[in-house]
Amino acid sequence: MEMIAVYKLDHTYKNNYRKMSYRTITFTIVLLSLFIFQLTSCKDSENQVLNYFNNVELQYEGRAQEETIIEAMNDILNLSKEQLKLKRYEDYSGLENQWDSPTLIYKYFVPNNASKTLGKNFYKDVKAKEVQEQIKKILDQFD
Repeated sequence: MEMIAVYKLDHTYKNNYRKMSYRTITFTIVLLSLFIFQLTSCKDSENQVLNYFNNVELQYEGRAQEETIIEAMNDILNLSKEQLKLKRYEDYSGLENQWDSPTLIYKYFVPNNASKTLGKNFYKDVKAKEVQEQIKKILDQFD
């Protein structure tokens, strides 16, 4: 009889321990998932256009490319998001209506880190006050 009681006690302990382990593992997985979600959502809220323009190097050749860059920067400051989406610029060879604003920026502005991008929300982010100030600083370089 004593042997049966010990077996039942030991068996019950193991089952409870397993239940506790599964709960602990499940709880840990849920916490890690929430933590990862929080990290990724914080990154998405960062203005990637501003980040791209920080420590960027402007590279162009000749007066025609300079004028295209100045036009695009002024358009970023003055056009609405919808107008800016429709606007197209000359490419390197001078062909008109070839590049949208993000493409022009990628072609002429080289970031300090090759993994930087303008992000998914370019037309929204480019209208942020901080980005607009950065664009004004770029335009000041041409004076």
